[in-house]
Amino acid sequence: MSDQRIRVLHLVDSLELGGAQTALLAWLQSHDRQRFEVHVAAMHGTKNSLFYERFQRLGIRLILLSPRRLWPVYLLRLPLQIARCRYQVVHCHLFASNWLGKPLARLLGVPVVISHDQCNDAFRLNSPVVTWIDRLANRCADKIVAVSESVRDFLVAAEEVAPAKIEVIPNGVPDAEVAVGRQASTAGTQRVSGRGKRIGGAGRLVPQKNFRRFIHIGKLLSEIDSSYQFTVAGAGPLETELKREGPLIEWRGVEPSLDKFFNEIDFFLMTSDFEGMPMALLEAMQKGVPAGAVAVDGIREQFSSAELLLLDPLADDREIARQIHLRLQDAPAVSEQARAARALVERRFSARQQIRSMEQMYMELLREKGR
Repeated sequence: MSDQRIRVLHLVDSLELGGAQTALLAWLQSHDRQRFEVHVAAMHGTKNSLFYERFQRLGIRLILLSPRRLWPVYLLRLPLQIARCRYQVVHCHLFASNWLGKPLARLLGVPVVISHDQCNDAFRLNSPVVTWIDRLANRCADKIVAVSESVRDFLVAAEEVAPAKIEVIPNGVPDAEVAVGRQASTAGTQRVSGRGKRIGGAGRLVPQKNFRRFIHIGKLLSEIDSSYQFTVAGAGPLETELKREGPLIEWRGVEPSLDKFFNEIDFFLMTSDFEGMPMALLEAMQKGVPAGAVAVDGIREQFSSAELLLLDPLADDREIARQIHLRLQDAPAVSEQARAARALVERRFSARQQIRSMEQMYMELLREKGR
């Protein structure tokens, strides 16, 4: 093995909007190209998929296994791909990839099989069938990467995974973007100090993200001060319903990059019911955008009130709106929070450091198996 690179396949459900895709893109910008030959395979996707061009620019091999979700060509192409390329490591992300990729990789003799777990959401909590499938697939993994302690605890309690099998590695952002973030943060602080009141949210428009709460808090903020403005970047199955409920919100749709979005808002608000380690929040903090988030799961574990306006999940929406309004009136506190958040991201959420941890995990497992 010393005379050739280790072949690694990252398998993901799609190349559409999602935190897992954003996190994977961040990690692979810094992977060790001298030691590892990395391929990315999407269960379904086309050249028009949101993340296609961004992954292409990494200069790694990108494999589209099926053009559509409902055309399961991947059932044939994935095993052929694994067998032909003889990967030493298969690293699976998201539900379908984990359920299909791990058993196939194990069946085809891949030495190291890794599973990546982003969130313990209602889809798993409320479905015994999903939990059962997860348990079976988890048996095929050598290690499971959890993005937060709460995800690890869920895997142990609900899916009966041995704690020693789980490695906690949070999501991270590319180091190269820190300089851009510093420039953006200056503009953001100026907008806030000038009484800017543009509130932004970003993510998939799915029940877990609870954008209905975002809309309700927005309405209450408008009652306090009618000059507040609201904008949301993202798309998803709830888009039509949410647009009916929030006609005063600017619905931006899917954006390949959130740089412009973050430069245009004064405060980032996340109202999710479940979150492992949200990439949109990390990106906002890195770019110096003041933020508030409902304190659930990984958000509660990793952040303090010094970096983030932590909102009680059980609090009344009117009280949350009041807290946000009061915070935005205190320009020095907002500026200090943004500075502390950016420093924390640089220190603790470096994608470069995290991919090195994963690569070290690959090497240790391969050594254990004599490969």
